[in-house]
Amino acid sequence: MQPTEKFVVLLRHGIAEPHGARADDDARVLTGTGNRRMKQIGRGLARLFPKADVIYTSPLIRCVETAEWVEKGYKSSIVVKTYDALSPDGDLAEVRTLINTSEARRIICVGHESNLSTAMLALTKMSSDGPIELKKGGCYGLRMFDDGSACLEWMLPPRVLRRR
Repeated sequence: MQPTEKFVVLLRHGIAEPHGARADDDARVLTGTGNRRMKQIGRGLARLFPKADVIYTSPLIRCVETAEWVEKGYKSSIVVKTYDALSPDGDLAEVRTLINTSEARRIICVGHESNLSTAMLALTKMSSDGPIELKKGGCYGLRMFDDGSACLEWMLPPRVLRRR
C-alpha cells in the first residue's frame, strides 16, 4: 500500500430484529443468531484485514452492536466512533468526506443497505444493471487512491468471514 492509499471495508450490520419488532425501528437490536454470527465475523475480519485503524459506525443500535463484535475480534485494539453519515438516511457526500478526511489508512465502516452498495458503486464509479445487496454481515473491500478514485478488491458474504 502506498503511503497515501487507504483501504476501506464497508460492512453491513448483523441479523437484527425484524422491522416492526419495536415501536422505534432505530432501536432494533441484533438477534441471538446475529450476535453469534457477528462474533465469528469479527474474528474472521480481523484475520483477513489485520491492521485496521478505526471502526466508524452508524449510531443505530444494531450497527453499534456489530461494531462492538468487530472491535472484540481485534481484541479491542481499535477505536469505534459513531457517525450520522452512516445512518440509513445518511448522505453519500458525507460518507465520502468521512473517508477522505480520516487520518486512518485502514478503515471499517459499519452501516446499512442499500447505502453501503450505493456508496461502493459511487466510490468505485461502477454501475449495476440490477440491484445488488450485501447480506447481513457481508462486506466490500475498497482500495482508495490519492486521486480520489477507488477500486473494489473484494466482496465477501458473511459465511466466508465466519469460516476464516
